Amino acid sequence: MHERKFRTYQNGLVLMIFFTIGFVFMDRLSITFLFPFIKEDLNLNNAQLGLITSVLAICFAISGWLFSSIGDVSGKRKKILVLSTVVFSLCSIFTGVVSSCILLLFVRSIMGLFEGPVLPLGQAILSYESSPDRRGFNMGLAQSAVGLIGAALTPIVVTKISGTSNWHVAFYVVAIPGLLMAFLLWKYLKEPSFVSLHSTNDQTPKKRTSFSDYANGFKHRNVGLSLIMFALFNTWLFVFTAFAPTYLVEADHYSAGDMGIIMAAVGLGSFFWGFLVPMISDKLGRKPTLIIFSFIACLCPIVFLFIHASIAIMVLIGFITAVGQGCMPLLGFIIISESVPARLAASVGGMVQGGGELVGGALMPLIAGILADHIGLTAPLWIASIGSFIAAFIAIGLIETAPIKKVKQQVNSHQVTQLLEE
Repeated sequence: MHERKFRTYQNGLVLMIFFTIGFVFMDRLSITFLFPFIKEDLNLNNAQLGLITSVLAICFAISGWLFSSIGDVSGKRKKILVLSTVVFSLCSIFTGVVSSCILLLFVRSIMGLFEGPVLPLGQAILSYESSPDRRGFNMGLAQSAVGLIGAALTPIVVTKISGTSNWHVAFYVVAIPGLLMAFLLWKYLKEPSFVSLHSTNDQTPKKRTSFSDYANGFKHRNVGLSLIMFALFNTWLFVFTAFAPTYLVEADHYSAGDMGIIMAAVGLGSFFWGFLVPMISDKLGRKPTLIIFSFIACLCPIVFLFIHASIAIMVLIGFITAVGQGCMPLLGFIIISESVPARLAASVGGMVQGGGELVGGALMPLIAGILADHIGLTAPLWIASIGSFIAAFIAIGLIETAPIKKVKQQVNSHQVTQLLEE
């Protein structure tokens, strides 16, 4: 009976975190799909698009680490998660009200401050509540909402609303689901105590974290490598999603509606790969999975550069190559949660997310926007492709953390010991 109740809450928790993360990225990415509409109305250029994307990412990065650390130390993860969900949803409404670039920058920076803690806090809670054999699948499925809701559903919804009404109304509509999720989290989410840990690398579980514990949590080799790779995959994600819609419309001359369909296919592929890649890593191991799919991910932007085909073909190719989203939960949270004590997973995950955001989400879109204005819209897509290509080589240095691989290593070590003793 206890197992059945645990499973029910575990599955319900996956759904709550899934939709919450999804609506974070619906609110965050909607502006990139609406930029062709906003650009003319507010008289913005590509560099300003990069700046708007970068400002949000900087705030996202800082708050992700800061508020996750506060949540770990205070134990009030639920309250921070609920408050963050309410405020970032309200910021979407305010985005629809603005009438200048300065106001847009201000509102999106506030949005970034309250979106930042959602992923590390939600994934840390989910990692703790997940059974070891389902951890990769659960956390990958939750983060795959970035693909299904943020990248697949959002372009269809916001471009349709903007086409039939205007871009202001689109921002009002996408705020509603986030407010609903805030209510559900407040009502049903349980505050974890982190007293009983899954992780075998933490033999002294505590409710509160000392400074030395906190500092030691960042010393594992996987933390540094994950930080670098997460920055590269943030480059892949945010540079690509920021400029691919404009590239399709302005350089490849697809209509706004066709662009929405193509980007939705990429988003749908991101959703499926978002949980399939972590699920594969549960069986194959985290390290080889990352190496393989990092190489495949670099093909997605290249497809847009060299292939101009029918909508059906672009949809198919975009769907197949959109594997990068599946690598991000592995780097940002799954490997981290298996490398450091569970009570520090949100803090360390927030730091990895923050560092990745500052480089890949803030600096690189700004650089890509400047290059797009001076060289052309092909430059951002090359930057996105190179990011995941480099990540594939860095993955070779990771220490394997998948439970199934660690069990096999222990069994093999035991067998070798027995043979030596004989």
